[in-house]
This record gives sequence, structure tokens and C-alpha cells, in this order.
Amino acid sequence: MKPGIYAVKFSAVSSSNFGEGLAVFKDGKVNGGDLGYFYRGSYEISDSRVTAKLKVKRWNPAVASIFGSFPEFDLDLTGHIPPDWSLFHAEGFIVQNPQLRLTIDGRRLDDAA
Repeated sequence: MKPGIYAVKFSAVSSSNFGEGLAVFKDGKVNGGDLGYFYRGSYEISDSRVTAKLKVKRWNPAVASIFGSFPEFDLDLTGHIPPDWSLFHAEGFIVQNPQLRLTIDGRRLDDAA
């Protein structure tokens, strides 16, 4: 994944719930957030595959996640990156409740500082 700022859209697999946010990928670390949660963690790239482990924590108590009202949770994600690295698609689950699955699509916006 090319380091930078990405617009991300995430959707629950079992419902029509979705959300959008921003994430910064740089030096194997990812930090981001949306209207109700912030996320941080690490990622690794091998060929055209990306894996990531994120900690997601609510900062705005008025906003529920795409899975409901969880104060915090961990995500395991696996995905693919095209050759130009401008997009990515990943799938994953909540570690504490693996049947809660999601997809994430990201689009690179610009370089990170």
C-alpha cells in the first residue's frame, strides 16, 4: 500500500449499515477516524496482499458503529491492492465476535506528512 491519506468506506456484511472516514497509512502504521470512532493499528504488505490489525475506540458516545453500540473492539483485516496502489479492498471481522464481518474499500487521496 502506498503511504498516504485514504478515504475509507466500511460496510457490515450482515446488514446495510455503512460508514465513511479517513485513514493515514505510513511506515506500517495506520491511524484514522470517523464521526464516532478512531482507529489505529498496523499493516503489512506482501505482493498485492495487505493484512491489518486495528484497535477501534468510540470517541463520540452519540454515534454507534456499523455493528451497534460497542465502546471499543479489535479488527483483523485481509485485502488486495491493485498494481497502481490507488485503491484497496479488505474484508475482516471483530476479533471479540468473529461472526460480525465487514468490508472496507479505500481510495488514496494524497501523500501523508
